[in-house]
Amino acid sequence: MKDLRMSFIGRIISSYTHEVKNYLAIIKETNGLMKDVVEIKKSRGLDEKQFLGFMGCIDEQVGRATAITDYLYRFAHRMEDDRVAVHINDLVDELVALMSRLAYRKRISFDKMLRGGLPTTILNPMLFHYLLFCLIEAKMLCLDKNGVISINTHFSDGYFCITLACEGGALQSSDTTKTSDTGEIGVVAKELGAVISDNGSETVIKVPAVAQVK
Repeated sequence: MKDLRMSFIGRIISSYTHEVKNYLAIIKETNGLMKDVVEIKKSRGLDEKQFLGFMGCIDEQVGRATAITDYLYRFAHRMEDDRVAVHINDLVDELVALMSRLAYRKRISFDKMLRGGLPTTILNPMLFHYLLFCLIEAKMLCLDKNGVISINTHFSDGYFCITLACEGGALQSSDTTKTSDTGEIGVVAKELGAVISDNGSETVIKVPAVAQVK
């Protein structure tokens, strides 16, 4: 099971590096276009608006690369301690951002509805990320192209509730109850003190306000 968890980390890093490589490729291409324009227009004078457009494109790609690097930094930094005070919404937000490339490849998008004002909790953030990754990936595998995975959070009766639901054509059932008791998902849920329920259309993860860490 440790191998599966290491594979999860590897896939997150792979997705991140692919995204950053795309941003750098666009920056390189834009820089090349700027050089071409300079050569072509030396005798005519430069078009200020065109150059501002190039610069804006570069700024946008740098901003995207910085944002996803910040997510990966926090993702990695949280692994230094297996018992830490966190905001559930922050963990959800980070993982969804880092899974964006995996979703894009299947033309699947995320719709987040994260309830504000939730209290903090103490848990193992890596295990929570891994559990949520497995459940989101199960939804992605059952969805056809252009599907949407909605993710919402709220707090009720001492539990943080994270609900995953699919919108769009389904390729197969995503019922996780078949493996949630005895498989890897069940083991991780038990370590977190979490409870998973699935009615076929929605998967709900309930994490106690003070989660167990083993």
